[in-house]
Amino acid sequence: MQPEMLRVQSISTTAGCANALSDRAIGVLGSSTLASWVLLIARALQQRGIEPEPLFRRAGLPSARVEDANARYPLAAMQRLWHLGAQATRDPCFGLEVGRLWHPTTFQALGYAALASASLRDALANLVRYCHVVSTGVALELVDRTDEVDLVVASRGSRHLTAAGHATQAAMAAIVTLCRQARSGSVLLHRVTLTRDEREGWTRLEEFFGCPVESGMQDALVFGSHEIDAPLDTFNQELLRLNREHVAHYLASLEVADFPGQVRLQIARLLPSGVADADVVAHAMNLSRRTLQRRLRVHDTSFRRLLDETRQDLARQYIQDATLSMAEVACLLGFAETSSLSRAMRRWRAPVTHAED
Repeated sequence: MQPEMLRVQSISTTAGCANALSDRAIGVLGSSTLASWVLLIARALQQRGIEPEPLFRRAGLPSARVEDANARYPLAAMQRLWHLGAQATRDPCFGLEVGRLWHPTTFQALGYAALASASLRDALANLVRYCHVVSTGVALELVDRTDEVDLVVASRGSRHLTAAGHATQAAMAAIVTLCRQARSGSVLLHRVTLTRDEREGWTRLEEFFGCPVESGMQDALVFGSHEIDAPLDTFNQELLRLNREHVAHYLASLEVADFPGQVRLQIARLLPSGVADADVVAHAMNLSRRTLQRRLRVHDTSFRRLLDETRQDLARQYIQDATLSMAEVACLLGFAETSSLSRAMRRWRAPVTHAED
């Protein structure tokens, strides 16, 4: 092959890798989830006679923080825990079993704000507006149609990951459990749509949701408009105001505290270019290198550590994605050759096998 052809092919591959990054795992980096979800996962495992502590260690989650109501875990580590939990239970509806354990404190003050809302529509609107309190790796949207309203659940990261399906199951089950508590009884759903093709366990999903479960273009709970506009007996204006104020303050403090997550996002965006050093990242964030390093020291971390952790977390996700070759994975992580990726994976003590190799 001619040198010019090699150069063009290299440019094309890098551009393709950058596009793949935006469609897959970049949203996971810098994202975090309340530790209360980990507590529900632990309870679901214990109900099956499975000790959660070994799974926490494998996922890289410090279990000592689980009881801290304000603690948060990186979304990448949470995805590993979902995957390990599903493997341990061998249950296609593991996410459902976690979600049905929902309690108002699972969503912190947001749970109580939702229960104090005037109607289910208002409760769902509060979840949509403040969902990042629970997880910055998920987005909710209410879509009005003629006589139906869709609550769409969109998770960051690749849909190819098994973990995404269980996390979505859990979120949808938790929301329905919240709605049933607010209504002090049943909530009539028209249907549930899921983007995943695997239909194993769907009978259990239909029994829980009380409606048909169908394949669709989005993960959504479909309510009747009349159903969600009915007033709630639990409406309390003062409790709603107080809890919404708490939620707003919490979100503001969360944005300030997540400087390392912002750095990880910049590293992830720059990795495919092969130039993701401290100078380039600092420039992308309109900071000097010295200011970047100083602010990271405040959070008891360093640029080198974040670079290594970012590569490691992304590698674990990409290798589960059968649509990516090892060469593409190496490119996405900023490695010039697959051999460099293999050496890094050995250092991280992670498997290097891939479905396409």
